[in-house]
Amino acid sequence: MKIVSAGWKKRWGKGAAIASLALLALIAWVWWAPWPDPLETPLEAAPDALVLLGGGDAARGRKGVELALAYPQAQLVVTGDGGLLVQYLKEHGIPEHRISAEDLASSTVENARNTVAMLDAVHGQRVVLITNWFHVPRSLAIFRSLQPQRTWTAAFEPKPNPLTQWDRACARRERLAGLYLLVRHGIWCF
Repeated sequence: MKIVSAGWKKRWGKGAAIASLALLALIAWVWWAPWPDPLETPLEAAPDALVLLGGGDAARGRKGVELALAYPQAQLVVTGDGGLLVQYLKEHGIPEHRISAEDLASSTVENARNTVAMLDAVHGQRVVLITNWFHVPRSLAIFRSLQPQRTWTAAFEPKPNPLTQWDRACARRERLAGLYLLVRHGIWCF
């Protein structure tokens, strides 16, 4: 019995060491690895719709107003916001008839699912997704995967230099959320 027990302990020790190293590597990657710094690409044609994702900070609202004024024919679809972005848009001169909103989404996957019918209603084929710089890789991957019938591009305010503490923390969170997205939904965003 001691021979079996010793073998089990030896195997368990190696497994625990490997698991510990993997966990340390994951923590180091989440904490220190760079996150993609997306480049905003110019639009080839005027968008049919602008999708503003709730959450984030005032950068999403500012970018939404900027693009809504630049493309007055584009409908605005606000998702997962609780009314804050809608109010911001109205306060900055965007007429209410251009804005459709839903506030049930509590994740980016739900944002993508909940906007399908809204974008269909406004005939949104060329769509600009408005979010924060750190959220672009994951959110674009989700929307392109769940709504492949549309042409997606992203708009965002550039990455601040130097990074604020909030931006740094959000980029760390995005790395973990990207892993979750891959495991849970099979969507690659890296």
